[in-house]
Amino acid sequence: MATQSPAQLGPLAQLAQHQTTRRAFLGMAATAGAAFGLAACSSPYNDAKTLTFTFWGNGPEKTAVTDVVRTFAKSVGLTPKAQNIPVTDYETKLNTLVAGSNPPDAGYINPGAAMRFGEQGKLVNALDYPDFDQFMPSVVHYYEPDKAVSQICMEAYALWYDKAALREVGMDALPTTPDQVMGWDAFIALADKLTVDDEGRHPSESGFNADRVERYGFGSPTWLAPYSVLLKTAGVDMFDAEGTRCFFDTEEAIAVFQAINDMIFEHRVSPNGAQMGEISGSIASGRVAMNLDGQWTLMDLNPIRKEKGFQFDVGIAPSFGQGAWTATMSNANGVFSSSDNKEDAMQLLLQLSDPAQVPLFEQGLWMPVLEKFYTDDALRAGWMDNDDHPAGYRAAVADMAFDNQFTYPDFRIKNWPEIDAAIAGFLTTFVSEKTDVRATCKAMAEAVNPLMQGAYLDTL
Repeated sequence: MATQSPAQLGPLAQLAQHQTTRRAFLGMAATAGAAFGLAACSSPYNDAKTLTFTFWGNGPEKTAVTDVVRTFAKSVGLTPKAQNIPVTDYETKLNTLVAGSNPPDAGYINPGAAMRFGEQGKLVNALDYPDFDQFMPSVVHYYEPDKAVSQICMEAYALWYDKAALREVGMDALPTTPDQVMGWDAFIALADKLTVDDEGRHPSESGFNADRVERYGFGSPTWLAPYSVLLKTAGVDMFDAEGTRCFFDTEEAIAVFQAINDMIFEHRVSPNGAQMGEISGSIASGRVAMNLDGQWTLMDLNPIRKEKGFQFDVGIAPSFGQGAWTATMSNANGVFSSSDNKEDAMQLLLQLSDPAQVPLFEQGLWMPVLEKFYTDDALRAGWMDNDDHPAGYRAAVADMAFDNQFTYPDFRIKNWPEIDAAIAGFLTTFVSEKTDVRATCKAMAEAVNPLMQGAYLDTL
């Protein structure tokens, strides 16, 4: 989840409205400076007899987290306080509480804020608790060499598709394993077949009417995360290990951004930014056949599957020649060092990471953070062998997230919110107009590099 905020994305925020719940979940890392004018609390937010957990999220997420907090707090003799805060207000509200020396016991924390709070000594070190040794290395983030915070869950990117549309072009499924990964040229050819105007013509055919497209083959990327996956398949890491420069102006990166610009304005198999907002980029809309998106999209697609019979599945992202990859991400779950209930609050975080306790894993909103849920066959089956996870999910999402993943850099790169915001405006250009991609990439690097202030450790 995770990363641009709607406030900073500007036009990009409108392009992703079909995914507001999960996009917001991953997208608030860059809102530390948003102005909401919240007043400081005049009375204690917490007390020693109350276990307070702050979080955002609606619907199933709000219900599930509230239930776990209530059940666990009562089991240890504390009064539960599951404090749900709107995602648009969350960062500012939490900052206000922390600045007033009145934070909750524990709660969701955006990546940049989590690392900052950790460095300031305001978080309990997860490494002091042996149970966190069971977490996958990619979900534990070190703000100091021997101190870390863990993620709420894991999320991974994959290529979601409309099964009926794919059958129309004679295919039953997209590749789900790295040895079958589709190259970019083959992907563009497939997107051309899937793109049709109101007369059934494809962009590569004479007479195709680009003003009357009934369905596009692929939804254009709307924020940095899907770009990061494509860049990785071209051999591009977005930033150096030291966090001192970006690589958006390299030849390999320019080729990827050019390919995205071309697929919209040359190949005409993907909507431009404005069209993406108008038609809804969701494959369930019937206007887009494939979309590179996070696994949380299951929470958008499954209700439509159940209500209207919409058929969908998932495969791996196409490659620019350097392997098959997925990006994994999420926000942090942290315990504040000022808490009077540190031990219980840390145990609550472990409860929230357990698929046996939280239905959000089976429902498709979250992926587990504990390694055993990817390596033990029975445990794997327990959270993903159900109707809410399509046939391709195990290989294309879960296995990729375990074996072929890179961690999205919002925890690793210092000054991330400002860097992320700077990048967002340039990404808008790639999907809004036929542009000089090389010049845009150079300008993006020139804007980002002065903002870079180093990097945290990935893992030990």
